[in-house]
Order: sequence, then C-alpha cells, then structure tokens
Amino acid sequence: MPFWHALLKQWEQAWRNADLPVIPRVSLTPPDQQGILTLNVFPLLKAYGGDTKRVIESVVHPLGNAVKQAELIKGFINLSFTPSFWREFLISALHEPLGYTHLDLAQGQRLMIEYPSPNTNKPLHLGHLRNLCLGESVARLWERLGASVLRVNLVNDRGIHISKSMLGWKKFFAPQTPRDAGQKGDHFVGACYVAFEKAYKAEVETLIARGMSEADALVQAPLFQEAQSLLQAWEAGDSEVLALWKTMNDWVYEGFEVTFKRLGVKFDRVYYESETYTLGKAIVREGLQQGIFYQAEDGSIWADLTSEGLGRKVLLRRDGTSVYITQDLGTADLKFKEYPDLTYSVYVIGNEQDHHMKVLIALLRRLGRPWADRIYHLSYGMVELPTGRMKTREGSVVDADDLLDEMHMRAYELTDEGVSDTERHTIAEMVGQGALRFYLLRTDPKKTIVFDPTESIDLKGFTGPFLQYGYVRAKRLQEKAGEDPLSLSKAPAPDTLSPPEESLLQQLFALPYFLESAARGFDPAILAHYGYELTRRFNEFYQTVPVLAASEPERTFRIALTAVYRRAILAVLEGLAIPPPERM
Repeated sequence: MPFWHALLKQWEQAWRNADLPVIPRVSLTPPDQQGILTLNVFPLLKAYGGDTKRVIESVVHPLGNAVKQAELIKGFINLSFTPSFWREFLISALHEPLGYTHLDLAQGQRLMIEYPSPNTNKPLHLGHLRNLCLGESVARLWERLGASVLRVNLVNDRGIHISKSMLGWKKFFAPQTPRDAGQKGDHFVGACYVAFEKAYKAEVETLIARGMSEADALVQAPLFQEAQSLLQAWEAGDSEVLALWKTMNDWVYEGFEVTFKRLGVKFDRVYYESETYTLGKAIVREGLQQGIFYQAEDGSIWADLTSEGLGRKVLLRRDGTSVYITQDLGTADLKFKEYPDLTYSVYVIGNEQDHHMKVLIALLRRLGRPWADRIYHLSYGMVELPTGRMKTREGSVVDADDLLDEMHMRAYELTDEGVSDTERHTIAEMVGQGALRFYLLRTDPKKTIVFDPTESIDLKGFTGPFLQYGYVRAKRLQEKAGEDPLSLSKAPAPDTLSPPEESLLQQLFALPYFLESAARGFDPAILAHYGYELTRRFNEFYQTVPVLAASEPERTFRIALTAVYRRAILAVLEGLAIPPPERM
C-alpha cells in the first residue's frame, strides 16, 4: 500500500486518466468529522452543475476498492477506508521505512545549518538551548526528507564583548583560573564579564550624576575606554593581548564541549569570527572600490540601504575595527566558497537580529553574490522566565548546565525505583532532556516562550515525557505479545474496525505529510503537535480496545498497529532529538 505522497500521486493520476476536469485537493479530515481524508470538490461541483451524485462517483470510482465510505458535506467529500486497505498499510509501514519514516523528497539537496553561534564571554544559557534544539531538530527533519545536512557552529570569539570579559579578568580575578575557582571555564569567564558590566554600569551612573549625557557616559566611562583599547590592540596583533585572549577562549571551549557532549551535539564545521572578520574587511573594501559603499569624513565605511527600507549601516568603524556585519559578510562568502552546492544556508538566530539578517542579505545582493537568496534566517523568539527576560549583563540568566541538572533531578524523582541507581540516572537524563527539548520546540519558533520546568515534565500533559511514555508503553505491549508483528501478512483483515483504531490509523497514515511540513516550514512545532496527538490517540486505543486478549484476526492486527505506532513515535522523537528511554 503506498504511503501518503505516493497514494496522492496515484490518485491524481487515476483522476487524470478518468478525464476529471478539476483534480480535487486532498487533506486530513477535521477531527470533528467522520472520515480519514477529505477531498475539496467545490470546483468539480461547479463544473458538473451541482450534480452531487456524479461528483462522488467520478471521484471515488477511479480509487478502486480502498474506499469504504464517501460522504459529501458542503463541497467536501470525506473518505473512510476498508479494513483491507489498513491491513496493507500496516504491512507496508512495517516492511518499508523509506516512504514512511524516511522520505526521498529532498534527495540531492544540501543544507548548512548554523547553530548555536555562542559568544566566548559567557556560558551557554536557556536561550542557547532553544537555539540548539531548533537547529538540531531542523537538521534531522531535513535528513529524513533525504537531504544532506552540514551542522556548523560560528563562534563569536572576538569583539568588544570579549574585550570586556578579558578586562574583567584582569581587573577582578587575575591571576585566578577556572580550576582555582572550582568552575567550568565558560562559567568562570562569564563571571568575569558580569563583574566588568557591574563596574562599568557604576561608572556610567557616576558620570551621568555629574551632568554628562547617557550617550556620552557610555563611551567615556574609563572601563569602556580600556576595553576599546584592548580590542584595538587585539586587532593590531599585540602578543600579550592575544595570549590572554587565547587562554580565556580555551577555558570557554572546554566548558562548551562538556555541555555539547551532554546534549549529543556534534558539528561538521566550526567557523571562528576571529578568522572570518578579515575576510569581511576585504569584502567591505571591495565594495568601497566599486562604489557600492562609501566612506564618511571620519574614515568609517558605510552602506546606504535606505532604498530597501533598511537605513544606513556602518561596516567599518573610523578606527578601522570591524562590527558584527563585517565578519558575517566574510563568513557567508566563505560558506559558499567551501560548499557552492548549498540549497540553503540556514542561520538559527534570535528575532532581535531580524533587521541584521535583512541587512546582510541586502548587502550580499548589492555585492552581486548570486547565492544571497539561498540564505534562510530561522528566526526565533526569546525564552523568558516567569520573572521576566534574562539579562546576561546583570547575571540574571539560567545557565544551560544548571537547567539540565534541575531537569535531571525532577525526572529522577519520577522514574521507576525498581531499577539500579545507574539505570535510574540514565533514564532521568533522557526524560529530563526530553521534557526540556519538547517544551522548547512545541511552540512556533517565532513566538516568545515563558519556560516553566514543572509544566514541562508532566507525564499527562502536552510534554516530551508524555510521548516518551507512549513509546515505552507500546514497547512493553509488544514484548508481552511475544510475536513478530510481520505475521500480519499471514492473517486476514478484521471485518470491522473500532473508532479508536480508525482514529489512530488516520494519524499514523499522515506521518510523512507532517514530516515534510515540519522540515520545509523549518518548524519542529508541527511535528511536536503531531506527536502529541498521535500518542493521545494511541493511549485511547490502548485503554479502550483489548489487544492481547482479543481473538483473531483482531489480535494480530492490533499488535501490528501497536508496532507501527512505536515506529512512528520513534521517528517523531528522533526528529525532535528527544531520546527514547527503554523504560520509565
């Protein structure tokens, strides 16, 4: 039995062969109506002069014996399928993962997905976790469509913010090291940055109290002046400054790697701003020579994008130092030089950078880069706490490591006490990460999230553990059955199916549709909602329909139905990068 995409192609061809003047559009039947698939036949009704009987016959007859019932409701035909159709579907789903849990719709395409692009002046925090979850899930979804995916990380390892953390160490922590402080390197450097910002804020407030404007105070404060001098010395290649910069960055990288390993994150390519900003400078000078950019009286270089509604943008400061957009130009150029066959270069970046990304693409178009329109910005909203927005400068952030530990602890309290402590901790890590990842992915990426750890781990709610428990429940049921679900091929189809069986079958059948929609929409929330509804329907089936105690052929059919659910929910979990525990 063909799956979603193949079946629709087969139907469309059958309708063309039957000379239908208009090909119906196919969708899932709404939950409040009877049926599995719905055909939009409004245009066909008009073509046939409102002859409803002719419309139904002309649409249904080419589909063969699969249709059990066809009901016309206000220009829509709702179709239900025969038990034999569903038996063949289950056999195919068990035998043929390609076409069901894996597709070939994007075969030959190549995507580069950049995430989480951290700064080396602070540890990864809750916002980075949303970035990581989105990037990894989108990568997996496109791989399930058959695309080749490159996972890359751009490390923001230079700039004024890095100079601030370096100065913070020199002023308030030297000669201490992370080992001396008993901290991970990224946490230690983050503390240096926060110390700088607090002292800097006090200096600014003092200058304002003396009558200076806030704008002037921000740049005239002694600490900022020192940080700016440190940045200039770095760009000039000062050996002492470079040595400190390398040491502190190495502390951060060691800390990042511990967190990445815990999250199972691996990158195919890592770019460093310290290496690409010089490429960006060369591109800016190229644009200046070609008259695309212009130089102001103070020596700074600008782009005028007012015709695109993007205003003016500084590309190089008057002292010759670069800005964010400078290195982004260099990195974008390098990506397509190294991988010219990219279908998309995807940037997973928060929505506070929406304008920045529009400027980047506009500049690349101005520069005549033909691949500029292959850049896709996966923009996402901030993650806030019930107490409000996180602020790195004030130290009011939720560190990724601390949150992972908290989720592990909460999950540990929920896990089975009848297993060894080692296994219990393993399960708790899976469940804790599952709760966190699902919560961060279940919402449209563009929307802001208020993260609630308690809500995220509810076993009965719209949560990752709810899906994980459904997977475990199906696994146990299969183990109790002790039979190969492929034996379904030797058993006849039941005469009738119960409503919970048909409801679950409808959702299972639509898996390829939702995999494609989530990937092409760069929106894992689509798959998260699908997985929740799938598991809700499986639970209804599990609780209301006897499986092991059923007579044949219902027993074999229901065991196979359970096996296909387990295969489908595993695809959902893996697409969301949620680990599937063997027990809970």
